[in-house]
Amino acid sequence: MKYSITIQSKHFETLKENLIRPDKKERVAFVICGRSIIKDVEERFLSKEVHFIPEDKLITSEYNQVSWHNKYFIDVLKKAEVKNLAIILIHNHPDGVNRFSEIDDDVEYHLFKLAFNRNVGANSHASLILLTEGNFVGRVWKHDLSTEPISMIRIIGDRIKLNYPNQTDEYESPEIFNRQQLAFGRSLIQDLSNLKISIIGAGATGSATALLLTRLGVGELCIIDKDTIEESNLNRLHGATILDVGKFKVDVLQKYIYNIGLGTKVNVVKEWVSNQKCIEQLKTSDIIFGCTDDHAGRIMLNRFAYFYLTPVFDMGLVISVKKHSLELENLQGRISYLFPGSDCLVTKGNINIDIAYSENLRRNEPENFIKLKDEAYVIGEGNPSPAVVTFTTQIATMAVNEFLNRIQGFNPQALNSQHKIFFFHHGIEIFPENVSENECRICGKSNYWGRGDMEPFLDMVI
Repeated sequence: MKYSITIQSKHFETLKENLIRPDKKERVAFVICGRSIIKDVEERFLSKEVHFIPEDKLITSEYNQVSWHNKYFIDVLKKAEVKNLAIILIHNHPDGVNRFSEIDDDVEYHLFKLAFNRNVGANSHASLILLTEGNFVGRVWKHDLSTEPISMIRIIGDRIKLNYPNQTDEYESPEIFNRQQLAFGRSLIQDLSNLKISIIGAGATGSATALLLTRLGVGELCIIDKDTIEESNLNRLHGATILDVGKFKVDVLQKYIYNIGLGTKVNVVKEWVSNQKCIEQLKTSDIIFGCTDDHAGRIMLNRFAYFYLTPVFDMGLVISVKKHSLELENLQGRISYLFPGSDCLVTKGNINIDIAYSENLRRNEPENFIKLKDEAYVIGEGNPSPAVVTFTTQIATMAVNEFLNRIQGFNPQALNSQHKIFFFHHGIEIFPENVSENECRICGKSNYWGRGDMEPFLDMVI
């Protein structure tokens, strides 16, 4: 069983501002978190609200000690209990000591004993030490008052920052990545090797994305797609040959990646993304790439990014020609980086709700879909869209570079644009800004940000 924490960057900055001060005194904060639980696999804490105890309400605040009345902990605990949320207790160590002291052990033991006594059978809570340089030391408190280490702490915002045990600038990367190390250093290679990334769609952009991430040294991939290979796919499907026609796309891609020999672990799921097996994979992923034209799947991924604080890099390509001619009408690519703080795909108009409804109906109620299609109540299947391998590969490459920039920060200016649109036939790029006074329930308000597990899932009625 793994335990991990994801913190919204705005929460992280608030914690640093309030806890790490020039007077070098210890201070304390409480973070209310949503939960993401896959039984016997991983429990993840998702930051939702930050609460501080006012300076004048602390009993002591010294360079090596902080204390407060239990009343403040109980008040936060009551708020969390209403929705079965978790609490993270955070204090700082101004002197840089990167371990819990005996005083920390004693104080936290009694606080979390109080929490579990109030809520019998409750899930875990956690505690963190925030160090002066902004790194964390953490542990999880279980119901029996034993503790477990935290395998990963992610900070999610314009940048994606990782904190995990044994993280070091002296990491010895495999020789095969030496040329990459010369560009971006050892730390990026170590970060990539510790990531699990899910790819939704194993077609033109998905297969290209999977191979690029493999050659970058990502530790684990999960590739999700239910489709099989058709002969018409071979002009753009990376890793596939004529002998693979009729096979599942994910199986062919998994074997191809294994034969590359870089050590990337690959899991595959032959289901639509809304399937429970897929959801479990997404809940244990650090990053998601959306490589599908499936509007129903995009709606789910769009909500997932905000509920579970899991960044989604969604990409799309549209090629169209004018009627009765071979003249290009549109050759447009898009990359969207979804996280709390960016506009979602619905706000940006990248999801068609009517098409999504038709897709769900076709999969779940095929007979009803045919009946309603004949009666023109749903959108049917038209002619296939044009596709060219150079452009599908280019948009995948651009999306992976976007991901690299969010991790490494080689282009700081580009971090301010979460949505990027490329008109390849005109040589024009545009970067739409976030909508002001956004009233969207998903991206415009923070109620769902970090909510995690709830019923119904993602607050969706399908």
